[in-house]
Amino acid sequence: MADAAGPAGLLAIIAGRGALPRQIAEARLAADLPYLLIVFPDCFEDWMTDHPHERHLFEKAGAVFRTLRLADATHVVFAGAMNRPRLRPWRADLKALGLLTKATRLLRQGDDGMLRGLASIFEDEGLTMIGPMDILGQDLGIGRGTYGAHSPSEQDLEDARRAAAIVRALGPHDVGQGAVVASGVCLAVEAIEGTDLMLARVAALPPDRRAAAPPPAGVLFKGPKPGQDMRMDLPTIGPATVQGTKDAGLSGIVVTAGKTLIAEPEEVRELADSHGIFVYGAVAEELETGE
Repeated sequence: MADAAGPAGLLAIIAGRGALPRQIAEARLAADLPYLLIVFPDCFEDWMTDHPHERHLFEKAGAVFRTLRLADATHVVFAGAMNRPRLRPWRADLKALGLLTKATRLLRQGDDGMLRGLASIFEDEGLTMIGPMDILGQDLGIGRGTYGAHSPSEQDLEDARRAAAIVRALGPHDVGQGAVVASGVCLAVEAIEGTDLMLARVAALPPDRRAAAPPPAGVLFKGPKPGQDMRMDLPTIGPATVQGTKDAGLSGIVVTAGKTLIAEPEEVRELADSHGIFVYGAVAEELETGE
């Protein structure tokens, strides 16, 4: 391993949307370590033109792995948001046709099963799967305590404990990494839509549904599901999460300390402070309900 920014060999970055793939690419560039962005449809962003990148189709797995072999890739990391693809078998190359049955089966599974299956496909090609924190370091994860100027109240922490219990209970069913609780009432659970759209649903709730906890009140909890593969789907918050929390009329965000990544950390801190939103990293003991 290199001293910083991950392994010395060429890193394939399977790049989705958002700040995380850019942070990884810039960290590799700054460390003078080789990397290549692999970008699928609907994920290309303007910043990528300044970095080595290849655009591919999901149905052209042979082309993807041929590109990685020619580049002498040794490691691969998944980073950023990506929609489940709609596979078009008639566009598949020979490699993709060989994987088609497995890929179709994976897409019918929950996120955890699908991501583990994708990891195995890349590992079968001789690549080592790593996680974003293996490149960016633990400094980009939220440690224990308050991140910014504002702190949660005891009611906020109680709401966080209830939300964490909901995520733990739903984890075996592969449902989301987040939940929103206000004054003990569950307002939303993250499903396939993701955190931002879940927060938009909370923001759109009619006042009578928030009567027991009128804004600003309530907590967004984000944390890994039990047994989650932390290489593939690390819980992440960023500026959009903070803005969504504010728009939803919540008091703040609680995450699992040491297991949640901050995208654009300075922007998160500044936006949270300006909105009066707390961001808090809680250890496991703090999230136990005592039930």
